[in-house]
Amino acid sequence: MIPIRLCVTNFMCYGDDVPPLDFRSFHVACLCGDNGNGKSALLDAMTWALWGKARAKSDDELVHLGKADMSVEFEFALGGEHYRVIRKRTRPRPKRAGQPLLDFQIGGDGGFRSIAGNSIRETEQRIVEILRMDYDTFTNSAYLLQGHADEFTKKPPSQRKEVLASVLDLSRYDDLEDLARKRARVSQDREMVLASEVKAIDDELLHRDEYQGQLREIRDVLDELDRERKGAEDRVHVLVARKSELDAGRQQRDDADRRIRQAREAVASFEAQVKDRRQRVERHEKLLAAYDGEVGRIETRLAELVKTGEDLAGKRDLLQHTSNRLHFLQTTSAGLEGEGKELKEKIDMLAQEEARCPLCGTELGVDGRHRILASYQSQIEEKREAYKANEAEARSLEKKLAALQREVAQLERVEREGRAECDRKKDSLDRERGEAEDSLPGEREALKQGEEALERWQAALDEDSIRRASLESELAGLAEVESRLAEARRAQEDIASRHAAASSTLGRVQEKVQRCVTLERSRQDKRAELERILRDREVYEDLATAFGKRGIQALIIETALPEIEEEANRLLARMTDNRMHVKMESQRAYKSRRDEAIETLDISISDELGMRRYELYSGGEAFRIDFALRIALSRLLARRAGAPLSTLIIDEGFGTQDASGREKLVEAINSIQDDFDKILVVTHIEELKDAFPTRIEVTKTGDGSTIEVG
Repeated sequence: MIPIRLCVTNFMCYGDDVPPLDFRSFHVACLCGDNGNGKSALLDAMTWALWGKARAKSDDELVHLGKADMSVEFEFALGGEHYRVIRKRTRPRPKRAGQPLLDFQIGGDGGFRSIAGNSIRETEQRIVEILRMDYDTFTNSAYLLQGHADEFTKKPPSQRKEVLASVLDLSRYDDLEDLARKRARVSQDREMVLASEVKAIDDELLHRDEYQGQLREIRDVLDELDRERKGAEDRVHVLVARKSELDAGRQQRDDADRRIRQAREAVASFEAQVKDRRQRVERHEKLLAAYDGEVGRIETRLAELVKTGEDLAGKRDLLQHTSNRLHFLQTTSAGLEGEGKELKEKIDMLAQEEARCPLCGTELGVDGRHRILASYQSQIEEKREAYKANEAEARSLEKKLAALQREVAQLERVEREGRAECDRKKDSLDRERGEAEDSLPGEREALKQGEEALERWQAALDEDSIRRASLESELAGLAEVESRLAEARRAQEDIASRHAAASSTLGRVQEKVQRCVTLERSRQDKRAELERILRDREVYEDLATAFGKRGIQALIIETALPEIEEEANRLLARMTDNRMHVKMESQRAYKSRRDEAIETLDISISDELGMRRYELYSGGEAFRIDFALRIALSRLLARRAGAPLSTLIIDEGFGTQDASGREKLVEAINSIQDDFDKILVVTHIEELKDAFPTRIEVTKTGDGSTIEVG
């Protein structure tokens, strides 16, 4: 993969007005700037665009502070093709998740066309397939991180194989070894279980002959019980048939009882109806016979009421005469009372000294006055006597009048009530006579029909009573039949119970026999499985040994060491004018036991002074060895991943080197520049900015970091 062009917008410390970085303008370049300005952020932009990975824990942390979204466009060349990756990210908003976007394109005559998958995951997988390199492979090969150059060489010899195994990603063989050992343990556990199960089956199959003998005995018992059950069923069948006949007779008797009850009820009902009809006929006939006599008595009573009316007329006349006389007396008494008052007034006038004649108005003398007074007194006495006589007679007449009024009222009431009673009786007699004359023919016909129905029901009652007596005699033996039938059924149930118990026992024994057959097949299957498990365990144990440190991993390391030596010596020869060579040994003999070897990884360096161990070197020479071995490891890893190592990014700590060391590092980089299409060196050391032909300056402004190529 060869970078061509990188364009970032709002990515980490970069804002939205950053010029694109064109890699085509240089072969070897120095990416420089103060710490924190954003040098490593550009490398993060490339890895994030390709694999969606960077130093941040989440994509949202990569978005420039205060911005809502970011994007990275990265173009690269591979295998003669021009590719472009566009990855974007929008921050999440309230009630809305963050929005990612990834597009993968390939260049052509008409521009770029998308070759992305149906999802971001598919597109990322397609990028990895084309690059033939994932993020971890890239960071361990093309991207030399700060402090990692001497990670391999500074380790003790006993730990260098572990570092080399980690670089070569041999941990998957450790996983396979663990998996094989787990499978071997599972096979061993299964082997123990199967052996125990086979032994248990063998123990149970020892009883197989015993189960066969029990099976024959139980079948003999069942045959005998079948014969007994057949005889019991025949006896029950005969008794059931006899009982069915008697039950039919009992049903007929019950039907006769029902008809007898019905007939008795009908006889009683018709007897009541006949009696009621007869009483109605007799009552109607009696009423018609007595009609004329009752009418005569009513006429006699009316004649008596006529005489009472004549007496009433006389009493009314006397009452009227007495009332007139009383009125006359009352009027006369009122007149006498008025005349008496006038005379009293005249006497009062004459009592005055100058009295005058009440007739002529002349003055009266004493004698005349006395004479007139005497005359007036005499008249007053006469009128008083007449008034008293009238009053006495009036009181007598009032008592007589009251008695006459009561007598007239009594006679009027007697006459009125008598005539009303006669009218009611006459109307009632006429109505009853009409009803009797209308109903009597029907009642006589109903009486005749009731008497005929009564005779029919009485005849049916007599017939059913005779039939019931005959059936009752036939049912005398029903109780004995039922008793014998119950006893036969109990015997049948006992035989059935014994038969069921024997059948159940037979089933259990058959199950045991069948289980023996099943166990025999299972024993064969388990023995076959046990043999297979034993073979599998041996295979898994062999695989665990093969995948272990002394197996495939040791073989891969042994195979890789010559490649690493060859590549490192090629680089060292270029950096030291063929003065230094590397020798790597994976085993070393014990001092005390020459027939055994120690697993190690010694690094020996030969120069003009001879062969020495790596630990005896320091300074610039050690750095060249570290750098050569690191580049050799990177190329080995890239080749094993199937990707050519065309680009080298060195983010090493130049600040940890003195002036001589930095000079040696620059020399080492320049010495290998022809092996790579692009080399990018990251540093913040001022004196190294001019050590390389192209400088990419990263500076920080108020709106964010920016880049300038010079």
